[in-house]
Amino acid sequence: MTAPGYCCFTDSDVTTVALLLYSCDCNGKSSECFFDAELYRASGHGGHCTNCADSTDGPNCERCLDHYHREAGGSRCLPCSCNTVGSESPQCDNRGVCACKPGVTGEKCDRCQSGFHSLTEAGCRPCSCSPSGSTQECDVNTGQCRCKDNVEGFSCDRCKLGFFNLDPSNPQGCTACFCFQHSSVCDSAEGFSVHAVRSSFSRDDEQWTGQQRDGSSVSVQWSPSGQEVSLISDDYFPMYFVAPEKFLGNQMLSYGQNLSLSFRVARRDTRLSAEDLVLEGAGLRVAVPLIAQGNAYPNENMQTYVFRLHDSTDYPWRPTISHPDFQKLLHNLTAIKIRGTYSEKSAGYLDDVSLVTARRAPGVPAHWVERCTCPQGYQGQHCEQCTLGYRRARPELGAFSPCEPCNCNGHSEACNPATGACDCRDNTAGLSCERCKDGFYGDATRGSSDCEPCPCPAGATCAVVPSTREVVCTNCPTGTTGKRCELCDDGFFGDPLGQSGPVRSCRACKCSDNIDPNAVGNCDRETGECLKCIYNTDGFFCDRCKDGFYGNAMAGSAADKCNGKRVQGLTGSLSPFRISPGPPSEQQTADQLLARADAAKALAEEAAKKGQSTFKEAESILEDLRDFDKRVNDNKTAAEDALKKIPAINATIMAANQKTKQAEAALGNAAADAREAKSKAEEAEKITKEDAEKAFQDTNTLDNDVGDMMDQLDAAEQELLRKKAEADRDMMMAGMVGSGFQGADTRFRGVLKAAAQPGLDPSRAHHPSSPCFSLVFPPGHIDKVDLSKLNQIDESLKRAKGKMGDSDLDRKLTELNDVARTQEDMINDYDRQIREIRADIANLNDIKNTLPEGCFNTPSLERP
Repeated sequence: MTAPGYCCFTDSDVTTVALLLYSCDCNGKSSECFFDAELYRASGHGGHCTNCADSTDGPNCERCLDHYHREAGGSRCLPCSCNTVGSESPQCDNRGVCACKPGVTGEKCDRCQSGFHSLTEAGCRPCSCSPSGSTQECDVNTGQCRCKDNVEGFSCDRCKLGFFNLDPSNPQGCTACFCFQHSSVCDSAEGFSVHAVRSSFSRDDEQWTGQQRDGSSVSVQWSPSGQEVSLISDDYFPMYFVAPEKFLGNQMLSYGQNLSLSFRVARRDTRLSAEDLVLEGAGLRVAVPLIAQGNAYPNENMQTYVFRLHDSTDYPWRPTISHPDFQKLLHNLTAIKIRGTYSEKSAGYLDDVSLVTARRAPGVPAHWVERCTCPQGYQGQHCEQCTLGYRRARPELGAFSPCEPCNCNGHSEACNPATGACDCRDNTAGLSCERCKDGFYGDATRGSSDCEPCPCPAGATCAVVPSTREVVCTNCPTGTTGKRCELCDDGFFGDPLGQSGPVRSCRACKCSDNIDPNAVGNCDRETGECLKCIYNTDGFFCDRCKDGFYGNAMAGSAADKCNGKRVQGLTGSLSPFRISPGPPSEQQTADQLLARADAAKALAEEAAKKGQSTFKEAESILEDLRDFDKRVNDNKTAAEDALKKIPAINATIMAANQKTKQAEAALGNAAADAREAKSKAEEAEKITKEDAEKAFQDTNTLDNDVGDMMDQLDAAEQELLRKKAEADRDMMMAGMVGSGFQGADTRFRGVLKAAAQPGLDPSRAHHPSSPCFSLVFPPGHIDKVDLSKLNQIDESLKRAKGKMGDSDLDRKLTELNDVARTQEDMINDYDRQIREIRADIANLNDIKNTLPEGCFNTPSLERP
């Protein structure tokens, strides 16, 4: 037998058999071994260990078992524990790291690498994430990609609704649709290429200017050698470079793109601020520090600074504004200001300014330019225009205004998109074709053919008198007047309508300037004869001196016209003058007769005119009398109809009174007694519960019965109100007849007032003897009342009343009423104070609204 830790063997090469003993070499992991001839021949030692401990193996327990590895710094072997699905084999290396299949990671090959998912027998599959729309990571189990904020889809390969242009440089993935806020559906527009607005200062300052703290402008210095512009400060207040016109205006296509510049300072003692780069436009203002967005601190060397024009919080423009507001600012960009000085007596140098934008031209595609799908009423690349038949609801907002259908009252299908002015037809005019055009009258808002020509001479307008609906001409031709421009105006004569003969247009009276232009009735409107000659003139045209006066009636000066000196006052001699007898005298007579004939003719024509006018007035009066007679007949018919209804009204009133009496007799005072019983029964329960309990229960039962009757009464009162309304209408008709109806009306209203008067006991209103009750509940409609039950309750209540005789319910009720009135007064006072406070708030708001926008007490030293 071999001792533990030893083995024996026979040396076959020896002729004599000798028993040799060797110790087992098992590295302390076993005390048992056997002789292994092959091992002996190979190594000179044949001891082969068995039952090795600590997961070791080998002839000398010198190595770990398969799928095990040596513990770091130790002698034990630990299991590899390689994931059977993710590893190439169960064996690991001497560090315990397993060999993984493609896409698998981890010491044990138990998880997918970043960018891989779905661990299988073949390893992990690569994520199919779009590099533009995702973080390029996906869910290790499902493969679902992790999308940027504005991206969606399993692979993050499409923009969310309301976004477009999947861009790898955009931290949010896609850009929100702008479309002037009229649409949320858009995509990238075609035909636009990348463009840049630049200033290289190779020839001059390119109209860049400087601005001081107070807003005043200063010139920049241009260096031909350095091809740059500069500003030099005299104090510590900042000075700004101000961009020229080519960088301003509508720069909406620069949204999401870069504004870059090169800048250096003369010395490093710069004190940066929050407003080193300022954008202004559309009433908005944003700023950003020079070192924001990953830019370096300025020094004496020219450095490039890049600023992304985007509202994302990754680009810290302050104040933070929304996407639509940032687009609005760029749509009307009014200023770009770049801070140029940072310390006292310092200089700043600017070069190579570039603003990336887009233009419609061949070249590198500018995918960030949107093309909107517009809703009804909008058109244009950005839905910035109204379509035909629509107008801007708020023109002052420009392209931001919503579009609404043109309001043309059916007289046009089109209007000016900006002003809303309709292209009116059908003889209409106005912004919305709401009136008839000049020369027509009617209601343009009613139909397409309601504007009719004015019954007036050409060029005259007309109007409709609201009270009479009569059409009256306005703006008559010069020299005419009247409802139809049928009369000559004061100072004119003629017959424009030919009422007294041939048509004669109205002409100005010719009175030789010998009338008072401010007087009325200077000449006859039919004949033109001058009626109010002055300056001692006379004649049909005031063209001669009055009898007894001499001079020249046609003289230009009033002093040179007719003179009133008498012949007796003249002195001197006259040369012989022969007075011709005969024919001259007859000529004068003929002239006088002719003048008298003309005057007689004029008087006859005036009489005829007045006769015609009188005849027309008589016709008008006759027409009015006929209309009056018709109205009298109509009123008479209405009055007769109303009189015929009087008997029916009286019968209704009598029936109501009769039913009231019947109801009062049937019901008595049950309702009032029931309510009183309930109230006193509750009080009696506190005094003597045992005696009043039965009465209280019976009272509740009766109160329910009475409640049902009250519901029926409410319905009946509604019917009564309806009958009252019908009676009121009949009484209004009867009021046209006279005082006879007034008596009936008074009696009927008295009944109604009695049925609803506030002082009437509410319980009596539900009594069968009440007028209201009998009017709405015909006989046989009321449920029969159990009188024996009422008698029992009445006896119980009498006992309760005896114990409650000394109660002070009336006093408590009075106190409660006083408290209620006090609370009502307090509420009214609170309401008054609230109204005064609201008035003060409104006044403060008015004061605030009158202050100029941006009014501050202390200006910021850092603002340009």
